Amino acid sequence: MVFPVESEDRSMRNLLMLCQDHARLAVESYRKVLAIADILAKKEGVSDGLMDSIKTITNEANTIKTALIKELHEVGGVLVNRDDFFRLISVFGDIMDEIKGTAARLIETEKRGWTLTDEVAKGILELADLAFDSLIKLREAMMSLGFNSDKSIAFTRQIDEIEKRFDERYVEVQMSVVTSSMELPAILILKDTVNLMENMVDKVRDASDHIRIIAL
Repeated sequence: MVFPVESEDRSMRNLLMLCQDHARLAVESYRKVLAIADILAKKEGVSDGLMDSIKTITNEANTIKTALIKELHEVGGVLVNRDDFFRLISVFGDIMDEIKGTAARLIETEKRGWTLTDEVAKGILELADLAFDSLIKLREAMMSLGFNSDKSIAFTRQIDEIEKRFDERYVEVQMSVVTSSMELPAILILKDTVNLMENMVDKVRDASDHIRIIAL
């Protein structure tokens, strides 16, 4: 016989493991974005296969999302913070969408042979690194949630700090893009790329807020 408390504990463990896998995949997919951005900035190498890798990771993340939703439906009202997990899952999906969109635009920039100015290249790399740092902290917060709530909350606070640094640099990079001497199509798509990075960092912050609530 499975008692309610045992059922809740089991469901919580399952949900945490699935969320941890999703956070891991977000980091893995963004590593590909960093590789594409580096190729564009240094004008060296080609990005063949990187977008396909991101699509494969995204499909795996969607499978995990489906499993998460199924688990939440099955647990019903037994889990106290069920709604918080639903919100966290939704934000994880948004993060993957922003990553995929960022990668697609960088790939298109490379395909068309558009050259980034040194200032724009440097700025995009800096933003990409900060965005990656936020994902690393999100993964660590998620990994810590199951055994050390205080440590998990500490990681979410670091995400807040990273977001502040990102926002400060974001405006500068956006201005360097729109005032650059690059071709107009390149300016438009790179402005969109920078906006997607900013959206992703905002989503990471939202996810960290949900983690903080679950940890309390």
